[in-house]
Amino acid sequence: MGLEQTMTEILMRILSPFKEPFTQGSNVYWLYLFSGFGLATLLYRFKLTNQDNHKNLLEYLFPKEIYLHSSFITQCKQYFATCWYTVFILIPLIGVVQKNAQDITSQALTQITGITTVFEIKNPQLVHYLALTIFTVLIADFGFFVGHYIAHKIPFLWEFHKAHHSAEVLTPFTTSYLYNPFDLFVIQIINFTVISIGSGIWIYIFGNQMQELLIFGDNIIIFILFLVNNLQHSHFWVAYPYWIGHILCSPAQHQIHHSVDPKHWDKNFGSLFSLWDWMIGSLYVPRGYEKLDFGLPDGESKLFNGVTNIFLQPFRAVWQRSRQTSDRSELGGESHSDPEEGSTERQAIF
Repeated sequence: MGLEQTMTEILMRILSPFKEPFTQGSNVYWLYLFSGFGLATLLYRFKLTNQDNHKNLLEYLFPKEIYLHSSFITQCKQYFATCWYTVFILIPLIGVVQKNAQDITSQALTQITGITTVFEIKNPQLVHYLALTIFTVLIADFGFFVGHYIAHKIPFLWEFHKAHHSAEVLTPFTTSYLYNPFDLFVIQIINFTVISIGSGIWIYIFGNQMQELLIFGDNIIIFILFLVNNLQHSHFWVAYPYWIGHILCSPAQHQIHHSVDPKHWDKNFGSLFSLWDWMIGSLYVPRGYEKLDFGLPDGESKLFNGVTNIFLQPFRAVWQRSRQTSDRSELGGESHSDPEEGSTERQAIF
């Protein structure tokens, strides 16, 4: 790669925050935003929302109390930091993990069984493409579920994931980018490791002659679901019928995941599907509209009020936790629990 090409590549990565709305598959892809706000407009026009019916349409779509909130300002700043971190560091690392895990899985199965491909499909038909498309979206969502669940349940990792839950307002523009870099790294590495292992198993069984069905460069099922799911990080209450909520994760169900109410803690870890939560007992499907407040309890969200604190606060918390553990050990193993600490741990476990 020549110097000119290298400089062009670096420039394109620097401009990535401005390219995100035009990048297929990004969380702020313009078509997803358009469909999300279009759906919100329809709900408002037909009076199918329980929220702020006294407001006019513009106030309903872009309320000042959200878009002038200090949490939104912090999210805007973190948006740039996350975009740059993703293109310069995370994507290259994920590429290595994804390729290696996929190859290792298929090769290991071949060595164990002595079979290169179990049911090789050399001339795939539409039904095969559809099967791969469904398998891909299921394994991708399961990978996210596993990474997300672990980020909540291991206390060390939860300190870093708190940055995402520090959002006191949710918007489809910025909240998906509100992550501590280490937290995002852990979740995505786990996610893509699961995806790669699943892909390796698929290749071992059926071969690699099939491709996903795509639309606008994205998995067609993910694309269709995300036309609505883009509103998961928003103030728009969009809930599915109760029985569908056991299969698909509605925007309302993910908003409940961000709720500060203890009854909502550690619920609805899935992104597209609710099946995984249903299986392990962490599913919460609302039967009607619930007014929600977002963020961390006991005002802990204020500790993440800036890009620097989003990066540093988890390390401070981990250091404080280790000091407390050390102090307890010196006291002979006596338990001296901090009531405030207990209220924000959200029942995390090792």
